[in-house]
Amino acid sequence: MLNQEKLLLHMAWANQYVLSTLESLTDSDWQLRLTEDDWSIQELANHIVLASGGYAHRVSGIAVSSGLNQKMVIPLADLKKYCAQADEVLRLASHKPDQVDMYIRDGVEIGRSRSTIISQSIHHATEHRAQISDTLKVHGIRILDLDAIDLWAFSDIAGEINKVEV
Repeated sequence: MLNQEKLLLHMAWANQYVLSTLESLTDSDWQLRLTEDDWSIQELANHIVLASGGYAHRVSGIAVSSGLNQKMVIPLADLKKYCAQADEVLRLASHKPDQVDMYIRDGVEIGRSRSTIISQSIHHATEHRAQISDTLKVHGIRILDLDAIDLWAFSDIAGEINKVEV
């Protein structure tokens, strides 16, 4: 795979990996923050999922997680379900021809190319997975090794041929 497909498949896999890893947290762990001004683990997990749904809606018109907000306590099983749905919508949308998709944000109409929206969805999820990992580590919870979900690990999990025989 030499296109955005690999990055989107990796994102979906990494998102599910992180959400599954969070199953071991206690209720109080979900409220941990890097600093008092930062989002909690719950808010970060919600944000990854809800933003993925927002990006999916922008490029497809399909609403995945409407009616939810970042401050809610969304059950982990629901987060995993909504995230998988949104990530698949984004993957499928990446196969369509690029075009400018229009959407309203904060009352302003914005036009962005589909490829930029989808690329941003990948970057965005990566950024917030790292925030979750950092927040956990600061509090002495070492359950999320980002190297375990990098593209090298995904390549191995996906069964790619990663060496050349001479």
